[in-house]
Parts: sequence; C-alpha cells; structure tokens
Amino acid sequence: MALEGKIVDFGVADILQLISQQQKTGILIVERGRESIEIRFWNGMVFSANPCAQSEKDLLGKKLVKYGLVSEQQLQQALGIQEENFKHIGEILVDLDVISKEVLNQIIHNQIYDTFSDLFQWKEGNYTFYPKTIDFNENVSSPIAMEHILLDVLRMIDEWPDIVRKISSMDTVFRRTDRRLEGEEDTTSHEHSVVYDLVDGQKSVQDIVDKAIIGKFNTLKSLAELLEASYIEVKLKEKPINIEIKKGILKIEKRALSMGSYAILILLIIVLMFLSPPNLKSTFDLFSNNSHSHLFAHNYLEHNRLLKVKNALNIYFWEKGKYPDSLKELISTNILRNDEIKNSKGKLFYYRSQGNSYQLQK
Repeated sequence: MALEGKIVDFGVADILQLISQQQKTGILIVERGRESIEIRFWNGMVFSANPCAQSEKDLLGKKLVKYGLVSEQQLQQALGIQEENFKHIGEILVDLDVISKEVLNQIIHNQIYDTFSDLFQWKEGNYTFYPKTIDFNENVSSPIAMEHILLDVLRMIDEWPDIVRKISSMDTVFRRTDRRLEGEEDTTSHEHSVVYDLVDGQKSVQDIVDKAIIGKFNTLKSLAELLEASYIEVKLKEKPINIEIKKGILKIEKRALSMGSYAILILLIIVLMFLSPPNLKSTFDLFSNNSHSHLFAHNYLEHNRLLKVKNALNIYFWEKGKYPDSLKELISTNILRNDEIKNSKGKLFYYRSQGNSYQLQK
C-alpha cells in the first residue's frame, strides 16, 4: 500500500525520518507542479535521488560527459553494453576502467545532496511512497544514512543565504587576484584548491560547478570563501546591469506605484465615510455565519482537517499493518494531537475500523 500526503500536512523531513526509522525499501516521489523528485531507499538508507524529468542513465551519463570524465564515444559504448546485460551505466563504466568507483560514488553522493538541498526548501507539494523490492548495487555507490543527510542538508540550507549574498548569479565570471593560493595549504581545503584551479576569467560559476565534481553547494561555498579572502574577484562585464537586476528595478517601481495607488484609495474611502457613514450592520452581515464566503472557508478547513486524519490513518496502517480501533490511538502513538482528531465544533470525527479499510466522516 502506498503512503501519500501533502507537504503542508506532513513535512518532507517527517516522512523521510519515518521511512528511515522503519528501515523501509522503496521509492518516494515528491511533486510540486511540473517538478518531481525521485528518492530510492534501501533498508531506510538513500542510494539515489534525482529529478524525475530525466532518467538515471541519462542524468548520470550527461554529468560524466559534462565533467570531462567520460567521452561521448565511451558513453555510447557503455549504453550499447547496457542494452545487452541491463547493468547500471555506472557499473559498466567502472568495468571498462573508464572511471573509478570512488569518483563515481562521489558524483552520485553529490547528486543526492544537491537534490535534497532543493527539496528541503519546498513549502508545498505532494508525496507518495511505494514500498517495493529494489535491487541495490554496491558496485555503483554506497548508501547514505538519513540522519547524515538531514544534518548536512540543514547545515547547507542555513549557510545558503550568506553564499547567495556573495554570489548572486550562476553567470558571474571570476578571475584570480594577485594573492596566490599556492603555499597557503594550511589555511585552505582541497575544495578550495579544486575550485581555485578552475577560475580563469572565462568560466562562469555554472561552468565551474560542472567541472569541479564536488557538488553545487561545496563549489559555491568555496567560491564565496575565496572571494571573501581576496583570492578571486568578479570580472567586470561590458553590461554590469544584467536583465535580472533590471527586472528587479521594474518590480520596485511597480511596487512603489502600487503603494501610491493604495494611499489614494485609502484617502478616498476616508472622505466617503466622512460624507456618508456606512451602515455597519449591513457591512458586518457580509461576514455573518450565513454568508457564502464563511461557508466556503468553513468547508475548506473541515476538508483539510479530514485529510490530515486520513494521512495519519495511512501512516498508522503502514507501521502496524492494520487501522486503529479508534482515532484516539493516533494520539497515543504520537501521530496526531488530541485537537487534530476533532472537527471545528470540537467533536470527534465519525470513525469506524473495518480491518483493512475504514469509514471516516465529518
């Protein structure tokens, strides 16, 4: 049985921890509009995470060619072999001695972390977990424990604002300054050296991310630290004000005009109220219990409450193998709070367990 729900009701971190704690094996699909992400679990650990828009072989093959680690000819040779033995494309490239297992493992891990750092910033969307048997190939990469991913990604998200303030565009081009990195290995890291060697006054930030093979976050963090330490500087372009900045200026201008319009509108309302005081009773009647807007809001909130209980029942079934005898068991198992199993009038939702199914009504 698939476990599904909405991020707004049961956050991404919560569902990930639940899968990890239960040591589940399967596929988690998270969707937001046209975007979707696929995460593969093996005994509660993550061994693959990437956007669903591209297949795994296309995504990995594209990255390896972009990194310059595999030629297009070598990739096509590996894909031809894959059609015969159905092995993972990474394993085939390792067998052909085109790429080492260590480098392949690092690239896959970087993809996992970059995917999670994007996913954790989603505030809305839907998720579905499909418990199913998955063949995990240890010859391709090693799985990562969920607690490690959570700690690292939360740290990454915490540091993102400072990095973005220093590097506002992936099109920015940096060049080296007179201060050299050579001879200062004691104060710099391996990531700093990798990124510094790629700064040449020609490559954009995106180009450096593609070539560094240390992941998007580590690359941008290293660039920001090198910039702050004056090892590199921004190379000025012919047009210092780019399209993004112009768009921002237009937004500010529109906002200013909008604020001016609101001020005029408020002044007009005050004048009208002074000249002809409104009928307060008729005004408040618009928001009375009998109004359509109130009824719509009430029904919407009731629907959300009911949906949250349905999600909780699915989680309980997933953990226990059956539905609870009463809604109060959702409280004792710390899935919901006492007020979350009641409707807006404070009464318990009607619930009746039927073994592998249930009835739930307002």
